[in-house]
Amino acid sequence: MFSLKFSVIFVFLLYLSSSLFAFTSAVDPEYLIHICPNKNFSRNSTYQSNLNLLLSSLPRYTKSSYGFYREAEGLDPNKVYGLYQCRGDVNTTTCQDCVAFASTDITQRCPTQKEALVWYDECYLRFSNVSIFYIPVRYPSVLMYKVNNITVEPSQFQKLLSSLLKEAKTQAVIDPKKFATTKGNFTTFQTLYVLVQCAEDVWNTDCSDCLEEAISALPTARIGGRVLFPSCNCRYELYPFYNENLTPSPPVAPTPVLQSPPSPVTRPKGKSQISSSIIIAIVAPITFAAMLFLAGYCFLTRRARKKYYTAQEEFGKF
Repeated sequence: MFSLKFSVIFVFLLYLSSSLFAFTSAVDPEYLIHICPNKNFSRNSTYQSNLNLLLSSLPRYTKSSYGFYREAEGLDPNKVYGLYQCRGDVNTTTCQDCVAFASTDITQRCPTQKEALVWYDECYLRFSNVSIFYIPVRYPSVLMYKVNNITVEPSQFQKLLSSLLKEAKTQAVIDPKKFATTKGNFTTFQTLYVLVQCAEDVWNTDCSDCLEEAISALPTARIGGRVLFPSCNCRYELYPFYNENLTPSPPVAPTPVLQSPPSPVTRPKGKSQISSSIIIAIVAPITFAAMLFLAGYCFLTRRARKKYYTAQEEFGKF
């Protein structure tokens, strides 16, 4: 009887958590900006056919590409080069959804352009009529920052930010995904979070140089800011904007020596019904409250992310 009741409760909680997860995650990617240089192709041309083939194929590789993939379609002079990269802390499903959305969205925002780039919070996608593989590119660049300034200990904030960005850059250069996050305590109640990432196909030295320039462009007196280059990006906030559970972990500590398991405890007969009721009464409200907290946290975090002001867009050579 206890097993049956516990199974029913477990299935219900599992269903509830799945529904809540779908509610909090099944949304379109958070759009940031798109760029369409003024180089057009003719509709119904060979180039457009190759572009359509490329964009339809890119989402298929998200499950096996570990968040980064590049591909070319067609032959010169109508060859199309494309790539995407997902943020290093997002899971496979989020990456797949973002790339699939971007593959359609980019043709609506840039319907006849030979080159285009679209950024979302979770991924970016880019295509061009010239090769964009293994080439570090810093233009066009986008600077975004929060309107409010740091008013408490600004010099201490800038010192901490500089240290965290430097640490993150060092980690990203040697990371297989060219991705790193760091965080540090700014005040007793505030933590500063930092994220940097390079395109996976650039050399380590190019990644370092790209991040160095991106970091130098960051406004350091704001409560949040980010710089977007085609080949790298960096960001900082006073709230957790990345998934710490999916970011690279520090080295695993040595495994402790295993000890013999304790002897099984004999439970008195006739008390399982009371125990199961107590367990259900305690677990269900706690689980439900935790889920409500998670939903509220996700909602408030997404609202906070949108309070950006795009301050600068430098359209140099694509």
